[in-house]
Amino acid sequence: MSDRHAPRVVDLHGAHRRNLPTMVTKSNAQPTLTGKTWGILIVAACITAFLALGSHDLAIAHLGIPFPYLQPTPGWARCLGQVTRIGAMVCVCHLARWYLDRRSLPVAAIIFSLLILMIQETLRAVIVDNVVTDGLVHLRWLYSLMMRAPDIAMSIFTATAAVIIARRLRHAGLIWISIAVVLAAALDEFALMPLVDFLSSWVDTSLHLTQPPAVYTMPYGFYVYKYIYATFIEPTIASFVLVYLMWPALPGSKSRRVASFVLIMLLMRGRVAGIALFSFWVDGSRIMAIAAEGQFFIETLILTTLTALTWAALTPKDR
Repeated sequence: MSDRHAPRVVDLHGAHRRNLPTMVTKSNAQPTLTGKTWGILIVAACITAFLALGSHDLAIAHLGIPFPYLQPTPGWARCLGQVTRIGAMVCVCHLARWYLDRRSLPVAAIIFSLLILMIQETLRAVIVDNVVTDGLVHLRWLYSLMMRAPDIAMSIFTATAAVIIARRLRHAGLIWISIAVVLAAALDEFALMPLVDFLSSWVDTSLHLTQPPAVYTMPYGFYVYKYIYATFIEPTIASFVLVYLMWPALPGSKSRRVASFVLIMLLMRGRVAGIALFSFWVDGSRIMAIAAEGQFFIETLILTTLTALTWAALTPKDR
């Protein structure tokens, strides 16, 4: 993630041949990654992961704030939540076009899908599920994987849709982009999710899989916590890669770039929709529902703010 990987001027001949934007970025848009800088990044990533996850751990394990268990949620609400997420993803792909548009569409979609899977803590969730339930016993791991299948499919589909929309409709105008985002959200919610739910349930039934009991329950001991905290490096790495991709195209001063990055990430992770929309269907009182969703808002806020501040600190001063 050095300056030589984010060229100051996109090659004009290559841009014309491959229909890439001839975007010029500031010479000081990215840090130059020396050995010292890499060391700072690694330490900062570990501190960021610990503080971000620690805020959630403090809320749920020590302050008594519950996990936000949702009651049956209307399809329109889920679709609206997806609109905000996909819209933010399209924004990320637009900002990262200096990198993504130099790859073929399938490769760009794979790269961005992997980043979305990581920022969604996909691998982490599977690992922690299996640690808590001793998942290697009697195919328990497969049940946990089937439970995560809809989220995995959603992440891949929405990320791919965002890459396609950002690339194919770049010059189509905001109205057409918005229509495409709404259509993608509706297709995900009303077509893809029912299909994946059916297939995962069919696998569960065919293999006689049942929900494994929790072998370890809260408050967790060190054995479980070491996995919970160690695996949070997954979304932390994704956060740093995303700030690398977005930073050169973010407008304004460093402080404005930090604020813009944090807002986009909160929208993309669904944290804004969680408080403003889905909290109405969380079990419990209104205040507790907001607190339940808010713990994840704070977690992502800390993660993305520290990521952006670290990147800003490593970037040469604006001239």
